Amino acid sequence: MIKLVENFIKENNLEGTTVLVGLSGGIDSSVLTYILSKIKTIKTVCIHLNHNWRGKDSISDCEFSKNLAKKAGLEFYYEVLDSNTKKTETTARELRYDFFEKCKNKFKASGVFLAHNKNDNVETLIYRLIKGTGPLGLNSIPKIRDFYYRPLIEVEREEIEAFAKENNIDFIVDKSNFDTKYKRNLIREEILPLMKQINPKVINSISNLINLNRMSQNIIDDKIKETEERIFKNGKIIRSDFLNSEKEIQFEIINRFLKGYLKTRDYKTVEKTVSYIQDNVSGKTSINKKMFLKIYNNEIYLISKEENKEAKYSIKLKEGENKFLNYTIFINETKTPNKFADNEYINLDFKNNNYILRTRKPKDIIQPFGSKEAQKLKTYLIKKKIPYEYRDVLPLITLENEVLYIPFYCMSEKLKVDKTSEKCYKITVTED
Repeated sequence: MIKLVENFIKENNLEGTTVLVGLSGGIDSSVLTYILSKIKTIKTVCIHLNHNWRGKDSISDCEFSKNLAKKAGLEFYYEVLDSNTKKTETTARELRYDFFEKCKNKFKASGVFLAHNKNDNVETLIYRLIKGTGPLGLNSIPKIRDFYYRPLIEVEREEIEAFAKENNIDFIVDKSNFDTKYKRNLIREEILPLMKQINPKVINSISNLINLNRMSQNIIDDKIKETEERIFKNGKIIRSDFLNSEKEIQFEIINRFLKGYLKTRDYKTVEKTVSYIQDNVSGKTSINKKMFLKIYNNEIYLISKEENKEAKYSIKLKEGENKFLNYTIFINETKTPNKFADNEYINLDFKNNNYILRTRKPKDIIQPFGSKEAQKLKTYLIKKKIPYEYRDVLPLITLENEVLYIPFYCMSEKLKVDKTSEKCYKITVTED
């Protein structure tokens, strides 16, 4: 087991560096800590996060880990979470990885060693299969991801238990590990034993599936990378190029595009998104509670729902050139024209007014040219049948909550130019 980890360190060019080991006090992390203490080609620092969930037991776990590190002759560092921290598995995981990253920077470490084993990998895969997953999800827990290293990921739990017994390694048994209200514990304590009745070597069988799928994914990655280079521009998918790709490629592109936004990217979810893109030249669809997938101007991208509620962009309008979103708006003073039929000419008073160029906000109003009364901007846009997906990205010249000019559509009665106007400006709008 020690030789296995030594080779792992050598293969990943970590010799002569500082590494951190996440030490909880459980059997896996205690065994990994013991192994690392025997390897002299690296400097090991033990780090422990007290989640502060279980009162005295949490304090006891921290103290145990500290003594274990001391016994192994290793440096120990810990932090305690606030007692008011939300007590969910998701929150705990997020804060744990924040802690790991903070420690990596603090100790200038080359990586963080985590003690996941082969059983953990298999249990994760089973959990994902039950909840719904795609091909990438079948990879389960990676051996290496960013600066996280898992040298025991190919070692079965039984081997780790035997090693601990043989070397008299102390460890803590967390009673909550047997509470089947937690889904992973249910898989470990009840589902896997049933699977072993069919195949006693089910851990190895599923682990082999993970490894074979990972090898297949490496081949797929090369093909996807070629496609991504062709259809992506500035982090957005070019819709026309996307639709010219094979159906299977489209599915994989969307599966990866939504990674980090959707925990479950199963076939049905990806199919629904791909179908939406195929059927809609423009529009937006909800991805989760916080995000929309949006199609506009032949581009596919994600936008937060909060950004969608208020003006996303806002700049002060000035004379001359104004760059805004993918528009260029020129405001140049000119002579008052003889005809006022079009909306190329507007009456602005830069001296006394602070005009803002922005996207729309709730409660915006407009008094269209020729109208005697103001109305809600939303009402005007609906009457003019301006597509919903365009409404959030229209560049508007505004004064407080009043819209004075909508390029390509209309100007306000209040910008009307006539012979009494002190100044006249010509407005030109181009779309990049």
